Amino acid sequence: MPDIHSIRLREPWQCEPCESGVRWSRSFNWPAGLTPREKVWIVVDPLPADARVTLNGQSLGEGLEITRLIGLTNRVEIELPQGRAGELPFAVRIDIDEG
Repeated sequence: MPDIHSIRLREPWQCEPCESGVRWSRSFNWPAGLTPREKVWIVVDPLPADARVTLNGQSLGEGLEITRLIGLTNRVEIELPQGRAGELPFAVRIDIDEG
């Protein structure tokens, strides 16, 4: 069974209206101790079917793996077409597979 280390991305999230609805964004740094053999994912729970998730301006598609996209400083954005401004309506975390 693989070893998964999770880092919760709690506050502070910024929320702002956008052309498609509403966008939540948050910055985070390179996870301490991350090695080249580890795989990294962004997990949004629950992930709405119409949500668009990006990391550093790159769309993540369905898999949400960020291993090759993660940098020293990062910005994750979640756009929701029918969303309303306010508190983030889902939990977001980074999962690191130490496999």
